[in-house]
Amino acid sequence: MEQQTKTYLLNSETWIRLLYMIVFGLLSILARIVVWIVAVLQFLLVLITGADNKNLRDLGQGASKWTYQAFLFLTFNSDDKPFPFSHWPEIEEPEDNGLIASLSSDEEESSSEPAGVDDVPAFVDNDTETVDDAESKPGTDKETNKDS
Repeated sequence: MEQQTKTYLLNSETWIRLLYMIVFGLLSILARIVVWIVAVLQFLLVLITGADNKNLRDLGQGASKWTYQAFLFLTFNSDDKPFPFSHWPEIEEPEDNGLIASLSSDEEESSSEPAGVDDVPAFVDNDTETVDDAESKPGTDKETNKDS
């Protein structure tokens, strides 16, 4: 058992992996900072212009996927080293950016007609008579809520 432990401790591949892990751990911190910067910039662009920036979106997706690959390597879930030892993660085009589309359609609706009472959802049916309404009306029975 002691000889086997000594063999594991002297394994040069494990120590080299530790060096890679330190490098990728530090780079993952930098990548997460980049993702936060992209997120804030995208939010400001959407807030000001109503549209996001495709280049920033691609950078954010690439940095996010790279961080995921780095975490897989750091946690021994993968032996594949991320970029620059492999290709940069492939960027996938989003099917539909529903947030931006819904923001622009809401702006069009709100600009064409003013908000009214009908736009507010009602949680109570105003046509039904409640017990309090029946008590305030003369000629109704409070117990059964029926006209006497």
